[in-house]
Amino acid sequence: MAKRYKENEVIALLKSQTEKKKMLFMPNCGCGLTAKLQEQGGADLICVSATSYWRMKGQGSLAPLMPYCDINEIIMELAPEIAANVTNAPILSLSGGTNPLYPHKEHLKRLWDAGISGINPFMMKIYGDAIMEQMAQIDMGWDKEVDFVGEAHKMEMFSLAYAFTPDEARILAEVGCPAISSHVGSTVGGMKGAKSSLTLEEATEKSQEIFDAAKAVNPDVILFAHGGPMKGVKEAEYVVKNTDAVGFIGGSAAERMPIEKAVLAATEEYKQIAL
Repeated sequence: MAKRYKENEVIALLKSQTEKKKMLFMPNCGCGLTAKLQEQGGADLICVSATSYWRMKGQGSLAPLMPYCDINEIIMELAPEIAANVTNAPILSLSGGTNPLYPHKEHLKRLWDAGISGINPFMMKIYGDAIMEQMAQIDMGWDKEVDFVGEAHKMEMFSLAYAFTPDEARILAEVGCPAISSHVGSTVGGMKGAKSSLTLEEATEKSQEIFDAAKAVNPDVILFAHGGPMKGVKEAEYVVKNTDAVGFIGGSAAERMPIEKAVLAATEEYKQIAL
């Protein structure tokens, strides 16, 4: 089983890397083999996610919250596979915190027992303000995600939460979230990539506005960036050099697109063999 860490231990691990001037990296994973390779490559955190589960099925990142599955049960199905293949990196889960029938304490304890050290709450806001307004009306709004993070902090479990706006970053920091990532939309690129109207420069500026709001509450907050035109190594480097971010979260950029390239190239190479 993977090693579990309390919130303060994860923070210490991450800060030990930034003190060495090393950028933090958290990839998403949807299978044990990916998790094993990500740890061997030096990932600071590994996030098991239903988005990755669907990407491994050849589908897009927006599929998990459609009425095809329960994302939290997918996490629990994947957790043993991921935990069996990770030795030392803290495992987080892209868990949904808005189910009113699933108490946060019960949910978090179940994750901890499965070998998961913290949460990267599923980014409900990606479905847009109109849907979120309707979700709030039925007591399943973003405030439940905030409560999820607050409860994790009380239970000494680590949180790395997404903020789409400066106001969201402020609220997350106020409930004790130790690490916050900007989210500027689904990642572009590859066979199932999303479309984004943002340039890399605009995404970087938007991220810094989010970071400023978080730091105004907690100057020690650990900042990550994610999404939109931030689709690879060059883009990640640009963002950390031009913002206060010290880390990058890779979803499609860390699993789907590398797999697409590697498998496609290997298959094409075999087909070059002549009889």
